[in-house]
Amino acid sequence: MTRQCGDRPIDEGAVLATTNQAVMVCDHCDSVYRKPAFRSGMLARCTRCGGVLERMQRLDVNGMLALTVAGLIAFVLANVYPIVRIEVRGAHGGSTLWGAIIASWQDGIAPIAVLTALTLFFFPLVELLAAAYVLWPLARKRRPPGFGAAMRILRFARDWSMPEVFLLGIFVAMVKLASMARITPGMGLWSFAALTGLITLVASFDHSHLWDIATENQDMRANQA
Repeated sequence: MTRQCGDRPIDEGAVLATTNQAVMVCDHCDSVYRKPAFRSGMLARCTRCGGVLERMQRLDVNGMLALTVAGLIAFVLANVYPIVRIEVRGAHGGSTLWGAIIASWQDGIAPIAVLTALTLFFFPLVELLAAAYVLWPLARKRRPPGFGAAMRILRFARDWSMPEVFLLGIFVAMVKLASMARITPGMGLWSFAALTGLITLVASFDHSHLWDIATENQDMRANQA
């Protein structure tokens, strides 16, 4: 296992862990290692395949929860306000995300409408809600009920949440239509930009670290009982 702090690697040696020790398992090659003591910003890599085993978060649980709540606020704004406003020969128009989805459905391109609804609305919402469900009790030194299921849902939703693809597509469309119409970015577009950044940060939360915190909280509760 290689542990990194900044650009300085520290070789810990690849050793198999016994069953009564905290372990780390490589997602890429299934190598098993004893879990070392981490400091903020440190990174553990597998010596067999070079995959990232665990990255110690620079933020604490309260910081992660704050980013998640900010993401939920940006999500609401992005879906309430118009994304862009278009003016063509004196005629004005604008549309929200759901307005575009409904229009796509009515125009007979239902697969695009369904895919857009899933990747831009439902999966980002599920990801943020699952993160909030996990982090809120952890910030209060408790392990949430159904923690394992919530973590699996969080990981699955993270793979299908794609607001950054939508944001890139909007910018490309604005450039192509600029010569034919006057396009003004709406509050929804700026909110989507903020949402993209916040969801990227939420997706960067190390799940192994969250498992460690949940286990520590559970052990602490058991000792206090």
